[in-house]
Amino acid sequence: MKVIHILNAIEYSGAEIMLYQAAGVFKENKIDTTLLACYPNPGKFEQPMREVGYHVDSVGAEGAFTLFANLFKYFKKNKFDVVHIHSENYYVWKVIILKLTGHNNIVRTFHNNWEFTGWLRYKRALHRNIATWLGVKNHSIGTAVQLNEEQVFFNKSIVINNWIKLNPDLLSRRETVSKLKREELGIAPDTFVMISVGGCSYIKNHGFIFDLIPLLNQAGLKVCYLHVGTGDDEPAEKTLSKKLGLDAQVIFTGNRKDVPELLLLADIYMMPSLFEGLSIALLEAMYYNGLALVNNAPGLANVIVDKKTGYVIDIDQPQNYVKFIQDVAGGAINATNIKAAAKAFVEDNYVVEKNAAKLIEFYKQ
Repeated sequence: MKVIHILNAIEYSGAEIMLYQAAGVFKENKIDTTLLACYPNPGKFEQPMREVGYHVDSVGAEGAFTLFANLFKYFKKNKFDVVHIHSENYYVWKVIILKLTGHNNIVRTFHNNWEFTGWLRYKRALHRNIATWLGVKNHSIGTAVQLNEEQVFFNKSIVINNWIKLNPDLLSRRETVSKLKREELGIAPDTFVMISVGGCSYIKNHGFIFDLIPLLNQAGLKVCYLHVGTGDDEPAEKTLSKKLGLDAQVIFTGNRKDVPELLLLADIYMMPSLFEGLSIALLEAMYYNGLALVNNAPGLANVIVDKKTGYVIDIDQPQNYVKFIQDVAGGAINATNIKAAAKAFVEDNYVVEKNAAKLIEFYKQ
């Protein structure tokens, strides 16, 4: 089976990381996979994707009409059994081009709890429903996204949960790995480490963590913020860190291939996002770190069950964040049961082998 995934660019983001981790499953099922970038620059994750066996192509161009022409030429020349669209941009026009070039088995994945407002919301709803009428099969990455699609865009979809690749052997070496990684990054053993993993954008709301650090300093805590990921807002975030005098307490790692190891060294995973779909980073944090503190926001509060699989505190309450982190650092909160429940939750619902197999069956329907 020949399958192509249409993406904006091939970056270190949720959909691409899932595809990267599922490469072995697709190979075992004899699926020949191509990734197609629609931006002029294919993206920073291109080479690792090639290394795990994917073909990578690009039709990227400046301007919509040039992109449409490139897409038409590409799909006229290259035929696929399944075309899987991940990107929101020009969605219905991509579907029309695919239909005109003889591609009828089209899948669309909805990755986030998009709301949009005004005319844009109605336009996106119209495009979704036209695409469904043209025969596109809709798939959401979790129940929150499925509900959002129904309520906001009147769009029905089936749920196939996101997935991650589990490494229980790494978990068994937690103490050793944590010690080595702290030494590598120059983090003292007695430093309380907060970590976030994700692109730098207003949605991820990393500025909240920067603003939190001075409050934690005033509370007498010795803290470090391990900032994993890059993005358009990274220069602004570095400027904010410097402005607040936090350069000695913030480590910008950029994109890393050893994210699970970094999660093991941290004391807590922080996710103050304004909204999410079903975050791969959060699932990995629940499995490898076990202690996640998230905002009370769509895509987060429905994954983390407060005080059972993690903790949920609204970002409007920064002092509650400070108190909670103080309690964790001081030993007033025993998170042993929380960590075990978070790990079990991921193992029961978000394993790559099981969920990628469900996607393959969806392709065949």
